[in-house]
Amino acid sequence: MKSIISLTLGLGISFLVNAQSIPTLAKVYSGSTTETSVNASKKNPKTQMQKVTATLTVLKQDGPHVEFTYENPSYKAFEIGTISPDGKRLQIAYKGGLGFYDISENKLVGCGSGRVNEGPFAQWINTYYAWCDDLTAK
Repeated sequence: MKSIISLTLGLGISFLVNAQSIPTLAKVYSGSTTETSVNASKKNPKTQMQKVTATLTVLKQDGPHVEFTYENPSYKAFEIGTISPDGKRLQIAYKGGLGFYDISENKLVGCGSGRVNEGPFAQWINTYYAWCDDLTAK
């Protein structure tokens, strides 16, 4: 949401400035994650698909800067993000991946990708995934 701010300088000159509004995110969003992953090893390539319940909990927001946790039944991660100047997009980063959310009223909807980042080298170099979330504020 944009707002207009009127500034007056010491010389009595005033002008209007278009200010962008950074939304304050809700504390908790819940919904679902749809994920496609692949173990691309040469010996036994395997693709998996799943849809799971998910929760995103905002731990801290300082203007456009956000820290939060993402959790589904088999995974939990600490993540960071930055809200775009127009307040409509949230770019996130986490250990092993990144993604984008569209911010619309009480929803975060977005997609991203990553790699497995634990275990032996052959596991994480060959295992990667793409995901999409549909989350609603509680």
